[in-house]
Amino acid sequence: MAEEVRIIEDKATPIKKEWEEYARKGNWTVKGYEMVRALSGPGRIEDGEEEDFMVIYRPHGVLYRHSYGLVSKFFKGLIDKTLYGTKCPVCNTVYCPPRVHCWNPKCRVAETEWIELPLRGKVHTFSVMLFSADAFLEMLPFVLAYVQINGADTALPIQVVTAPTDIFVGQKVRIKFRENRKGDLMDIYAVPVKGQTTPEDSCLHRNNRDIEHLNRDLENTYAFLNKRFGIKKAEVERRWKAK
Repeated sequence: MAEEVRIIEDKATPIKKEWEEYARKGNWTVKGYEMVRALSGPGRIEDGEEEDFMVIYRPHGVLYRHSYGLVSKFFKGLIDKTLYGTKCPVCNTVYCPPRVHCWNPKCRVAETEWIELPLRGKVHTFSVMLFSADAFLEMLPFVLAYVQINGADTALPIQVVTAPTDIFVGQKVRIKFRENRKGDLMDIYAVPVKGQTTPEDSCLHRNNRDIEHLNRDLENTYAFLNKRFGIKKAEVERRWKAK
């Protein structure tokens, strides 16, 4: 018989009380509908003919429950403001995010060891996010980067809080912890180390046209934020300065 699971720290009971009832309500059944009239047809929208469409409202709610398993120490470390990685005792490869076993075939799935890592790193690659899933819309625009933590051989996906036009590959960053931490990667973010010079061969900066295109697309994002949430451009820019 499997050993009984013992709860040694409970931060979930209030959440379960609040969300389990909501999840039961969101059962995919149709709760309401609208009849709308809109243009339809091949070609350009403005050349279409008006048709009647039925739009249904079908709520969906779910409370997920899953375990971080043998990498739980990493996520608990984020709550405790400590960054952990794992190290292979055979080939000395350091993983962050952590791996329980080394993926080097020569190490024959060696079990790794936990080590504490410094809160420093450098940008390995990045994307400027001008649109996103609902959960991150109000954070737009933001930089999502893969950061190689100092001493690690792999890269960690993390938000870099900086103006999208200032990011570059190789940029040195400091890792910081958000005030309200809950045990996922959004508990941490990175900020550039001050005093760095953008390299001439930066993929974003070596062609002025690329910066012009990015600034144009940023303006579209600012307009969306203002229309959807009432968030002004100046408010977005203050986020990058108050880091």
